[in-house]
Amino acid sequence: MDNFLFLTYVCAFILYGLAFCFHLFDRKTPEVFTGFSALGVNLLVLVVLIILSGHGPFFELFESFLLVTFILGCLGFFYPETGDRRPGLRMWVWMEILLLLTIALFFPKRPSPALYDRTYLYLYLFFGLRKIALSALSFAAAQFIQFRVERKRGVRGKSRFQKGRNFLLLGTLIFLMAEYSGIIWCQNGWGDFWHWNGGFFQSTVIVLYLMLTLHLPGKGRQSEGIRSLIGGMSACLMLTLMILRHLG
Repeated sequence: MDNFLFLTYVCAFILYGLAFCFHLFDRKTPEVFTGFSALGVNLLVLVVLIILSGHGPFFELFESFLLVTFILGCLGFFYPETGDRRPGLRMWVWMEILLLLTIALFFPKRPSPALYDRTYLYLYLFFGLRKIALSALSFAAAQFIQFRVERKRGVRGKSRFQKGRNFLLLGTLIFLMAEYSGIIWCQNGWGDFWHWNGGFFQSTVIVLYLMLTLHLPGKGRQSEGIRSLIGGMSACLMLTLMILRHLG
């Protein structure tokens, strides 16, 4: 079964890569075909992982990244988008997906073991909402990158900047919901809502950074440029800390 997971993962990787290439060469029909095929294979891997493990794909990096790539792929396809010039928003989504799948290559491609009671609701919410938050922050980053590209073209990008900020706000809200679920889990499991360790420190760093991105002062072109850069880096920060936590 590990071989099956690896093969389907490679298949999804190749299909996402083809969709990226077709986008670069402005081949819309092949891009849509390969993109939908990639989403289908991505979903198949997630279903197999759920069946084999008996729980949601939220815990280990391999299954978590496959969940994030699936959500990102759906956002890239189904989120309303205007404009035909390349590069477009979908290109940055494909690039983020390929980055996540490349990182997943270095981690075991098997269902995660049962280390906790994974039928516990708040445990599910804590791990699951964090992955959904990463998806939203990654899509916000794609919006911010496209905003900066369009601004260099001379396109007025206020709407694009606002879309990025909206997804940044959505990702922040979902992450805070995950942390609240973790507080309840910690309180019920260990008798206290806070234990100062590496995991709690990383959560604190992410929360403080997200609060910074949403409260930067200033208006105008220069301010939007700074805020789009710092806001777009939030997904990178969360991804880096997530990887470091698993490596530790």
